[in-house]
Amino acid sequence: MITLIPLEEPPRRCLGEALRRLPRERFRTGGAPGEGGTIVVLSDLLERVPEAPLGLPPGCPAILSGQNQAAAWFAGAAGLTPLDCGLSLRDTLTLSSLTEGSAMVSLQRPIVRLDGGTVEPVDLPLTLTRAWEPYHLLCCAGALLLAGGVGALGEKGIF
Repeated sequence: MITLIPLEEPPRRCLGEALRRLPRERFRTGGAPGEGGTIVVLSDLLERVPEAPLGLPPGCPAILSGQNQAAAWFAGAAGLTPLDCGLSLRDTLTLSSLTEGSAMVSLQRPIVRLDGGTVEPVDLPLTLTRAWEPYHLLCCAGALLLAGGVGALGEKGIF
């Protein structure tokens, strides 16, 4: 079981809601870091550096907005491995297109999965069954890539 640790400021708790759309048999949201791996997911709306949860493994992946300085500082200070998401060419994970019914997620650089394997740059078409905030879509796609690689994004009913 992979533990997702969302870090967001109240009263905005939308990121955690989006992460709960991921398969519950593989992901749990919140709690202590898990044995199956841990992914920290930082809100793109962070205005101040959060406190680090206890027990984060060194090098743990952190999904964050490439434009959010507080999130980037936190990841660096906590020794986390950032997976920056956003709509900039500098971001590792971005959207090259987004419509009401589809999205094209683009992995711009290789990333290391939780199991130590590598995911090489690729464009991944997604069929959407609901409306998504772009950053939340990228966070969920990033968690799936880190957990299982490209094949994990093809699972039905997630997006």
